[in-house]
Amino acid sequence: MKNIILSLILIVFCSCQKENNNCFNSAEKSIESTLENFPMINNKLQKIREVNLDSLSIKLYRNPHNNVYDEIIVFEKKKKFYAIPFFSNMYFDYWNFKNETQKQLYPKTNSSFEKQLNLLIEKLELTPPEFDLLFQELMSSVLHTEINLYLKPKLFENYVYLTWRVDKYKTEESEECIKRTTALFDKILNDSKKTFQDNRYYLDSENGRVYEFINDSRKRNEFKFRIEVYRIECFGSRLNM
Repeated sequence: MKNIILSLILIVFCSCQKENNNCFNSAEKSIESTLENFPMINNKLQKIREVNLDSLSIKLYRNPHNNVYDEIIVFEKKKKFYAIPFFSNMYFDYWNFKNETQKQLYPKTNSSFEKQLNLLIEKLELTPPEFDLLFQELMSSVLHTEINLYLKPKLFENYVYLTWRVDKYKTEESEECIKRTTALFDKILNDSKKTFQDNRYYLDSENGRVYEFINDSRKRNEFKFRIEVYRIECFGSRLNM
């Protein structure tokens, strides 16, 4: 009888391990699965940041020697792990930038940040309060984003001149960058004037993005949201003064 029970436990455990990141028992196994699904990510990763929240945790992994880096974020709930890709701005389809004018030249990821967050909720069986806590800690403690952006117009203006990158994309004119970021700030400013706001904006300076969290829940116990992302990074070249 003991052998039968042990066999059943092993069958359940093995099937769990094979289900698309359903219930991995380690961060390493969840990362391996993500690298298989998204082979464009460099596999020489190191943990560079970790936040622990009782039964929940977030870990950020990156290749420290790659300037145009793609990352992986591992979430944990009660010893169950789920990893999501955290791509650079070169993968337009993953971020689905609302203000993008260029075509994506890199291979498509066939996923999105919003989709991965919804899978995170499903796989780790997160409650709305748990997800809200993880998302807020991701924004504040892991990505070090800024909020209350409607009070910081100069931050957007100066950002254009402080960022630069030359890659496989054409160099953008600074006027285009200014136009893009000005339109975004105007939107944030207009939203701040609304009496009731479900939208929250987060500026990720390190990655050159603004995340807009939109709560679409309309009923008690309903859990619906959208993530809209805006690129503020300029693909330009450094000026020699």
